[in-house]
Amino acid sequence: MGCDNRHVEEETLVKAYLMAWNALVENREAFMGRWKEQMQGENLLEGYRAEKFIEYTDGAEPLTEMDTDFMMKTLDHIKVFEDGTLLVVFLDGTEMECKNEEE
Repeated sequence: MGCDNRHVEEETLVKAYLMAWNALVENREAFMGRWKEQMQGENLLEGYRAEKFIEYTDGAEPLTEMDTDFMMKTLDHIKVFEDGTLLVVFLDGTEMECKNEEE
């Protein structure tokens, strides 16, 4: 029996990550309240991740190319939907939807 999973080019995943990260940086202030709240919460891992995201986005410039080490510090996973939509999920719990233009 064959695998029914859709194939997504690595380049598409990289583009989705970069777009999502840059949107997060650009809209940093909109996330600050949640990050600060997470830092005050009882979940220490969630608080640590929120603190790191505040640090990572402080004065950050948009990414223009992939930095795998940085991606590993920030990305939880990317979910691929049947319609080609990609959902980029960061370690702080933020989710960003990206439409796959190749469909």
